[in-house]
Amino acid sequence: MIESSMSPWAFAALLAAAGFLIGLSKGGLGGGLGAIVTPMVSLAIPDVALALAVVLPMLIVGDAFAVYSYWGQWDGSLVRRLLPGALVGLALGLFVLVSLPAKSMRLALAVFSLSLVAYRVLGDSIRRWRYQPRPWHAAAVGTLAGTASTLFNAGGPPFTAYLILNGVPPRPFIATGAIFFAILNLTKLPGFVAARLLSLPLLASTWWGFLLIPVGNWAGQRLVDRVDPRVFERVVVGLLLLASGLLLWQSL
Repeated sequence: MIESSMSPWAFAALLAAAGFLIGLSKGGLGGGLGAIVTPMVSLAIPDVALALAVVLPMLIVGDAFAVYSYWGQWDGSLVRRLLPGALVGLALGLFVLVSLPAKSMRLALAVFSLSLVAYRVLGDSIRRWRYQPRPWHAAAVGTLAGTASTLFNAGGPPFTAYLILNGVPPRPFIATGAIFFAILNLTKLPGFVAARLLSLPLLASTWWGFLLIPVGNWAGQRLVDRVDPRVFERVVVGLLLLASGLLLWQSL
């Protein structure tokens, strides 16, 4: 049984909400929505590493739906350029994850979540940059994405910025993100198991969180063209700010 600061019913509702949000995010309503999940779950689980382990299998299930929905539409050359650095970042992130005390990880997650808010605010500015590609950029971005994904389940910002600067069209953009993070999350599994963060009993104690992933995915695919992007962005930033503030308060 997972040690939680919430009542069993509240924790069950929180995991179900996390599954639904993951489904929404993978169904097309990205926009930073997936970045909320780990800080949200960490509010209930004192050990951030354990919270990451709880969320990881749910992300993998969400990845499966996303890859199926956008099968074959990704840019394979981009994935091949980014993956080597991502694997280096994964190893680095796992080392830090098992080395830092739980309280330090909670503080790091709070600060990182606040930096995501800044990234969302600066999103339009990134599109206006005059970008000159360099061969080492893919390795650097892959390493950043792999490290952030392992430590916080949030490798999207460097990856997204890189694809924006390279002018990737919307559908290949979503598909490339789907296959890249599906590979990355699957690759993280052995490390989490070896570090004794992820186990079958853990999966068995959180099974209900998986049930709403396909529902969220279905809803995301139908809402993606109906939701006002500006309103959606404000809601996501507000939720991320709230979760970050609560984590920071708990840490201090």
